[in-house]
Amino acid sequence: MAVDLKVSVRSEINQLKKNITQKTSELTSLKNELRRHERVYKLLGGGRARTRRTRARGKRAVTVDWNSVLGGLPATFTLDHIARKRALKSKPRVYLRQAVFRWAKQGKIKRIGQRRFRKV
Repeated sequence: MAVDLKVSVRSEINQLKKNITQKTSELTSLKNELRRHERVYKLLGGGRARTRRTRARGKRAVTVDWNSVLGGLPATFTLDHIARKRALKSKPRVYLRQAVFRWAKQGKIKRIGQRRFRKV
């Protein structure tokens, strides 16, 4: 009985491996077909078929010294004051908001109203 069970399990394993190989080849052919359709779409003027974020070569992200940014702000400030800084003009508002909340957590600033902060 144990031998029959081993043979049965072994045949199931072989069948699963065969199915995996078949599905893998199907997936490869589907990926190739997708790439071909994307190229045709792009040639027809559809723009970029894939939306991938890539950074331009040679362009590096600017690191910001947040302590000097805080030092250059007035005693009471808003997010707009921070956004006007030259080094931060290209940064998204969410990024600036994260920095403000980090300062608050560190005890460097205090919230005094809606969207208004004061240096401590």
